[in-house]
Amino acid sequence: MSWPRRRSSIELALAAGGVVMVIGLAVLVSADLTESFDASVIGVVRAPELAGLLSPLRLVTELGSTAAVTAMALLSAALGILLGTWRSGLAGAITITLASLGNSAFKIGIARERPSLLEPVIVEHGFSFPSGHSALGMVAYGVLAVVVSRSGLPRAVRVAILVALGALVGLIGLSRIWLGVHYPTDVLAGWTAGAVVVLLYAVVTRPESPAPGVAPAAEDPAAPRSDPPGPASGAPRG
Repeated sequence: MSWPRRRSSIELALAAGGVVMVIGLAVLVSADLTESFDASVIGVVRAPELAGLLSPLRLVTELGSTAAVTAMALLSAALGILLGTWRSGLAGAITITLASLGNSAFKIGIARERPSLLEPVIVEHGFSFPSGHSALGMVAYGVLAVVVSRSGLPRAVRVAILVALGALVGLIGLSRIWLGVHYPTDVLAGWTAGAVVVLLYAVVTRPESPAPGVAPAAEDPAAPRSDPPGPASGAPRG
């Protein structure tokens, strides 16, 4: 099996594991079995001594908003055109849009109320599970990461962008807990669901590798050459 196919198989296996994890979290949440975990994590994130350090998260969280995600969908399409992977860019924009619709439907299906353990820093409406900012942030910036990773940008630039995007996704999820509008399990489910979408996107849009036997054949040393022949090896020398 070629490396691209093996890589796709690994990504599909990870995506399947992610689906199982999201379903498991949904079952646990519906059965009220995550309260202890959620409370302990919220207690750490909302500790008074961290209030000043984490206060910038109030601004960071906007990078996972509907407006920001929409902008990322357009940016992915634009970068796909500029960097030579326009099909991936267009597919990315469509993926982000569909993920937004799917997340809304999932929220309605689970119908988990917003956290009531602590006074929220901001007020959000609608259901809580999974975290839309976390899920769509993962999808939007994850798709952008795939587009960038396949571009012709210098390797150091690509690595720097990928690290920055990964950190941003993590901070967006953390911001939802700190703001008091999501439980940690909401964020965990959002990250996982978003990662599943990104993995599927990566598999579907991966450029096809040449089929076995179609690669240019190696030069046959016995084939006639077009360059002028030199003196025969057996000819006498003057």
